[in-house]
Parts: sequence; C-alpha cells; structure tokens
Amino acid sequence: MKNIAPFIFLLISSVCFASTTGTRTLPPTYVPNGYISVTINVNVDPGVSGVIVREHIPDDFTMIETSVQATYQVMAGTEVDNNGNIIYKWVAFSGGGVPSFSITYRAYVPPMASGDYEFSGSVMTLDNPEGTQITGDTILRGGKGDINNDGTVDISDVILCLRIAIGLNQLNQKADMNNDNIVDISDVILILRVSIGIL
Repeated sequence: MKNIAPFIFLLISSVCFASTTGTRTLPPTYVPNGYISVTINVNVDPGVSGVIVREHIPDDFTMIETSVQATYQVMAGTEVDNNGNIIYKWVAFSGGGVPSFSITYRAYVPPMASGDYEFSGSVMTLDNPEGTQITGDTILRGGKGDINNDGTVDISDVILCLRIAIGLNQLNQKADMNNDNIVDISDVILILRVSIGIL
C-alpha cells in the first residue's frame, strides 16, 4: 500500500494542476514584404467544454488567412482591446468536451519591417477566464540571413553563409539562422529557403 501512495498523489496532482495550454511556433526569421506562417497547438484538458484562443500579432503585420485542424467547428473573429490593438480570436465549444486542436495562420510582413517583433496571446477556458499565456516562440527575429546588410536576403547571402560554414569567412551571427551558435549546412539551407521565398 505504501508503494501505491506516491503514485496516487502524483495522479491526483496532475489532474488538479493540469491546464489547457497553447504553444506557438514562429519561423526562424522573416523577409520584409513577405509572408510568415505561424502555428498554435492547443492542448485541451479532458472535459473542457469551451476554449477561447486570443492572439496579438505585431501592429504593422496583417493576418491574411487562417486554418484550423480540428474535428469540430471553430469560429474565428477579431476584437479591439483597451489599447486599440486588434486581437484575433478562435472560439471552440462542445458539450462533450473540446479535443486538442491546432491553428495555423499566415501574416503579411510590411516592406519596412526591421528588427525583432513580439507575438503574444492566451488560451482561456470557463474554469480559467484569466487565461494561460501561449508559450513557445514569442519573438520573430529580424536581420537573420542578411549577412551583407543590403536589406534583402538573396543568393549573395547564401554564398556568404556557405563560405562561413566551410571556414573561408569569419563567423557572422546573422548567418546562424537556427540559433545553435554554429554556422553549418543547415544554416545555408535555411538562408536559401528564405532567399527563394519558401520560408
């Protein structure tokens, strides 16, 4: 019986303290006058009958399309908060409980974009109306890939990244696309994908 007690305590604790959460995935960088794709995975606790996901994207960005992977209907809309910010919302209700789901949206990056941008949002349920902050990626990095600092990521940056990866040029932090503190072929491939518009 003593061996079972810790297991029962852990089981009860996980049920009492579990919460519906969201995790955001952002691309490693962006290109001005381009598009980004963002995914929010929503992990819903069993028995939760209603979920509201709220997302604030940078003010100059424009959300152009959304899709939801779910086994039920999820309604989308917008609201304006007290500071005048546009908040994008997705609402899911089901009497039998809302299963976990994911949201993917595309956003247009303005031509004059530069630097880093912050994304924020929350997941709310009836038993947690204050909401839980969406975790995962919150900062969309700028400047990555533009190794020669000409304002665009193109084939010249791919060549420079390749030269850094094989040791012909000195390390440049803008070439470290995946933020692993080394520049190798994976960074070359990421810059190539940005330069041809598929990332």
